[in-house]
Amino acid sequence: MGSRKNFISHIVSRLKLPYEVLKCKITHTYKPLVVLLYVTDRCNLNCRYCGGNWSARKIPDLTTDEIVKIIDECKHLGTRHFTIHGGEIFLRDDTKYLVDYIKAKGLYVNLVTNGLLLPQKIDEIRNIDSLCISLDGSEEANDANRGKGSYKKIIEAIKIAKREDFKFNVQATITKYNKNEVGYLAKLAKEIGYYQQFSLLLKPLNPGQNDIGLTEDETKEVLRDIIKYKKMGYPIFTSYRTLENALNWPFPYSIKPMLNREEFLKKSHIIRCYYGKLKIVIDADGCAYPCSSLNDKFKALNVKEVGVKKAYEHILKTNTCEACYFLTQNDWSLLLGLSGRQYMEQMKIQLRQIFNRY
Repeated sequence: MGSRKNFISHIVSRLKLPYEVLKCKITHTYKPLVVLLYVTDRCNLNCRYCGGNWSARKIPDLTTDEIVKIIDECKHLGTRHFTIHGGEIFLRDDTKYLVDYIKAKGLYVNLVTNGLLLPQKIDEIRNIDSLCISLDGSEEANDANRGKGSYKKIIEAIKIAKREDFKFNVQATITKYNKNEVGYLAKLAKEIGYYQQFSLLLKPLNPGQNDIGLTEDETKEVLRDIIKYKKMGYPIFTSYRTLENALNWPFPYSIKPMLNREEFLKKSHIIRCYYGKLKIVIDADGCAYPCSSLNDKFKALNVKEVGVKKAYEHILKTNTCEACYFLTQNDWSLLLGLSGRQYMEQMKIQLRQIFNRY
């Protein structure tokens, strides 16, 4: 009976978001249905590709009361899904309280972690809906990206998450160090039993990262590799449409990774972005952005100063980004744009996760 109840609860929690997206589409309105909330800049890794250089910013953590206020304001505005992120969230001492508070509001909770502290902290997150753990390939490749000794700890975390029956995916960010690791990651996902996601670098490289970027040809080769393993039946979460969007991007990746509205309208095959409309990012300092990739470009308002409502309205009025080739953003945008193909693919993934068939 408990298993059946958990199955029904999981399905219901998954269906709330598309229902709200449909309501927004019918009424021609926008709400911040999905919020990516960074709750700390502190991290116990120093990944070479960290897009926002978060751990170096030394921003003081939002207090528990500040986060609770943000959650309440988001809920009032219509938020249905939270992804809580860092830095590394397990470096906070209120993770369980925050997870349970969000769940008590009837909202979906996804938690992102590097996995290093998961074995000690796992009882704090029993209430989450889904989990994302970062791993970038075999030991040599992963540790080149994420730091020596991290591979073994992350593998331990993945195996614990599997043993404890968490619904989880594993995320890999592709650099020069792990561009040949797609096959390894796909096979490991099949062996252990989880879905593998892939990300390309979210921002232009800063001078200290020049050794990790991919060339145009390397990027396309990685995308073809992911598509190949997905077609072979390996559990790849990243969708075909998203991969095709990136592979056929009409501009050099390093020169024009994002398009404004006018540029987007000239390229009808590009996926329209719904970040800044139905999904927003609240950074660890309280600044609200359309997307993590814009946190050094967009003139954000701080929710601690003006509230979530005003910061969100500012995003709606001033954000000019309409499309990009980034993988995670486009998987989300297809869902928020009510792509039938995306929902069918996601339905298959969710059923396989529920019945543990990879």
